[in-house]
Amino acid sequence: MAFSTDLLNARIDLSDVLSWRASQTPRLIRLFPTRRAPGFDAAGRSNVLSATATEHFWLEGLDAPKTKSFTASSESGSTATFTVADASGWQSGDLFHVLGDHGVLRVSSASGTSIVGTRVTASDPEFLTPDSGVLVFDSRPVQEGSSSGEDFFMQSRSESNFTQIFRGDVALSGTAQAVSQAGMENTIATQLEYATDSIVRRINAALVFGVKTRRTASEPGAMGGLYYFGTQSGGLARPQTGAPALTMGLLNRAAQDVLDAGGVPDAIICGAGQAQVISTFMESQVQVAQDSREAGRFVDSFVTSAGGATMKVVVEPSIPDSDVWVCDTRGFALVPLAGRALHTEPASAPGVDGRRAIVLGEYTAEFKNAKESLCRISGLKSSAEVLT
Repeated sequence: MAFSTDLLNARIDLSDVLSWRASQTPRLIRLFPTRRAPGFDAAGRSNVLSATATEHFWLEGLDAPKTKSFTASSESGSTATFTVADASGWQSGDLFHVLGDHGVLRVSSASGTSIVGTRVTASDPEFLTPDSGVLVFDSRPVQEGSSSGEDFFMQSRSESNFTQIFRGDVALSGTAQAVSQAGMENTIATQLEYATDSIVRRINAALVFGVKTRRTASEPGAMGGLYYFGTQSGGLARPQTGAPALTMGLLNRAAQDVLDAGGVPDAIICGAGQAQVISTFMESQVQVAQDSREAGRFVDSFVTSAGGATMKVVVEPSIPDSDVWVCDTRGFALVPLAGRALHTEPASAPGVDGRRAIVLGEYTAEFKNAKESLCRISGLKSSAEVLT
């Protein structure tokens, strides 16, 4: 997308330029679309969802598996009694199973701290229940002609992030503009292009390492990034001890964590070194034709055993080599403050021998359902050691 001298004379919206350049950048930012609402405004333009305040809120919500931990159990024939912290939310007729067991039970009664279930599986009428474990809700069969159905237990809460200003200034003297040089670096339009690319890199850095900071008179506001939202207390994590090498098993277990929490794992985010380690998983399957004149190998997707989900491998060079992230990226979004999407405007002061322009935008990032969608595998062996 070309810049023109029109950029010198008026405020020009660059949000489409940002989207285009971000999509072409082999960095984390390409996973963050600019949010757009369905439909068009009165001028026929696509409606863009924007933040309406410097603290941007969004609603969380995942239909996570409904489970209850039990601390004791007893069985008599085909009936089992489970002791739970609170039996509310379950009722007679509900079907469930014990995590790790194939047998299905129907709730006979659920009250207080007790859930009583009767085995309904045709085989294995006699069974033994573990002393502790997890009960997994399967379904609530509905009678024909019913007037009510199952209540949905959505994880309803809100989360927020602050907006951050990104700015680049371009200034050229009259002499620099008058001197002819190869590459046209001495034009404001070319310098604006460089400034926009620089801002894309700054936004990308904030998406990775940004720390959510409230704006005050003395402190510029800043948005939180992957490491801020992905390392919250109560979130998914698989820290490793002893610095093991990254394996397919670790990736599969992290993907299963995301799936069990209600997400759909669709991306592995890592540095270039660990991406090469993932590529070695295919080493035994690589065949090189005798007439090949290309060298190198890169695996750009990984099929996990967690439901057969295919996860794309996204290389973000700034991710520490000891970390790999398994994510559900459907909740990612880059959101401009209303009226503050990336734009350029002239900034030349009267009487100055030269031209000046600025590129400015104010954005925040959404990491929807971060506690259920981001799983960090940390403490891994360095890729250099694995690849030697």
